[in-house]
Amino acid sequence: MSFLLITELAKDEGRELQTSDNHDEVQVIDDKIQKWSKGKEGNIRSLLSTLQYVLWSGSGWNPVPLVDIIERNAVKRTYQKALLCLHPDKLQQKGATSHQKYTAEKVFDILQESWTHFNTLGEA
Repeated sequence: MSFLLITELAKDEGRELQTSDNHDEVQVIDDKIQKWSKGKEGNIRSLLSTLQYVLWSGSGWNPVPLVDIIERNAVKRTYQKALLCLHPDKLQQKGATSHQKYTAEKVFDILQESWTHFNTLGEA
């Protein structure tokens, strides 16, 4: 075998190993997000008040007690803060890792669905 072929095989093997490790890490993230959101589907207040449990340290998110987001305007303000914290453009500026971006994308989508549900119901 030529040196070039051996080098290419080693690169491919490393890529497969890296992909396998990456898949495991993504599965851990998915499980964590699923545990966080389970039973809270459509409950924006509950999701926002527990957001710190699914985000990474240094995400910029400050925990918000449920009692602080009882009123509709407080929910809206907190939701907007969460979106700013999770927005892909903001994460890019902060130099977030791919796992952080993945987490943010998933959480962002869940929060948006919940916000839509919240507005549809016209909750007080």
